[in-house]
Amino acid sequence: MPKEQFLIAMRFLASSVSVVSAKDSDGKLYAMTASSVTSLTIEPPSILVCVNKGASIHDILIPGIDLCINILSNDQQDISNLCSSKDSEPLRFANDFWNTGGVPFLKEAQSNIFSQVDEVIGYNSHSIVIAKVLHAQSADLFDGLIYADGGYLS
Repeated sequence: MPKEQFLIAMRFLASSVSVVSAKDSDGKLYAMTASSVTSLTIEPPSILVCVNKGASIHDILIPGIDLCINILSNDQQDISNLCSSKDSEPLRFANDFWNTGGVPFLKEAQSNIFSQVDEVIGYNSHSIVIAKVLHAQSADLFDGLIYADGGYLS
């Protein structure tokens, strides 16, 4: 199938928007917007996220590192945009959206899924990062940020 046809077809796949966040062994903070996040198994609880090998967070996502999948709320489009542009990388943590005491996480996210990387599988331009879920917390009501057809849905 030609690449263009595939890209057009994928525009019709709506998905929740998440920000993956982690801290390296030197304490440097990382975050990236991801729409390719899904639950993997319930026993044990596990999740996967696909990460472009060119993303700054990619190389620190090795087995044993802790990360957080922050599922964004509908009013967090600015955070999604901030964490998706390489140009804004130095600004990602220059605000009060984050708790950076341990694994960095967004304080007002729809949900925070605290996990530990278990396995990384390379596939062409991306890696499939499989993580064991350690803890999760969620808002009381659903108000998630959804992305489809090249934009956010409200």
